[in-house]
Amino acid sequence: MKVRYKLTGTEADSSRFNVHAMAEVLTGDDSAFVSDLDVFVNGQWKDIRQAFADRDIIPDNYNEWFGVPRDEEDRKRGYFL
Repeated sequence: MKVRYKLTGTEADSSRFNVHAMAEVLTGDDSAFVSDLDVFVNGQWKDIRQAFADRDIIPDNYNEWFGVPRDEEDRKRGYFL
């Protein structure tokens, strides 16, 4: 997924959480707090926290990866199996 740093506007690809820290996303060679990122979803940039709240993106059941729900069941459940 495309993510963008809010302060600099720099874009990166990410779909993985930093499992050794709280609320961090791995962005290539760096990690960033969730609050510092936007995500490109449904054709627009959206605050990543709001995208999780709206279930436009969801984590897997181990909380290691995140992405767009594959179907309506995943969206309702709130995580991938």
